[in-house]
Amino acid sequence: MTVTPPARSPRRRVPRNTLNPDRILDAAVALLDRHGPEAFTMRALAQELGVGTMAVYSHFKGKDEIIDAVNERLLGEIELPSGTGPPRGQLIELCVGVYRLFSEHPSALQLLTSRPLRGDEPIAVIDRMLCLLITAGLDPSAAARAQVALMQYTVGAALWVVRRNRAECEEAEAGLREKIRSRLAALPPDSYPSLVGLAPELVAAQQSGQAQYEAGLSALLDGLIRN
Repeated sequence: MTVTPPARSPRRRVPRNTLNPDRILDAAVALLDRHGPEAFTMRALAQELGVGTMAVYSHFKGKDEIIDAVNERLLGEIELPSGTGPPRGQLIELCVGVYRLFSEHPSALQLLTSRPLRGDEPIAVIDRMLCLLITAGLDPSAAARAQVALMQYTVGAALWVVRRNRAECEEAEAGLREKIRSRLAALPPDSYPSLVGLAPELVAAQQSGQAQYEAGLSALLDGLIRN
């Protein structure tokens, strides 16, 4: 008896002559954000685009070149402050831009911490932060420490959001909030008076995303500069 193999689902192909580096990088960003650099392959990228693998090689030499191009593109999305206004306000604008990039594009955060820096974009961000801190009145040593502290806080806050979003879908997150509330409500008030008393505020703070980040950033800058 002849066994007929299962029919393959047709691959969605892009129209002829429409594949270009920008389209490839768009697809690469989407793929990296969903699955991370570890799962990124040229075959997976070609499937995302609906083309053969060799069509991608006609624009890029290989996976590493694409990942480096993605890294440069994403970091290039961070807009440097215009240079007007108090240094504190410009620092907030710059740090929020970095936070948004990393929280909206998990791949940018992973690539930044796993690959050598390329291009001028990350260097320009660091240089502007240092310049603003010096302008705010910090001495060189204090400015260097403050810049590292700001980046550590920003990267950590973005990583928190990325991991939470990956671990929980919207419905599961709503269930998680209720579990946290129930757990806090079950604690003995005599033993944990502050935790029980502030339970609603704690749950809200953990779920407030950028608003929580900006509140922490403002408090951190209050301790670093006075301008």
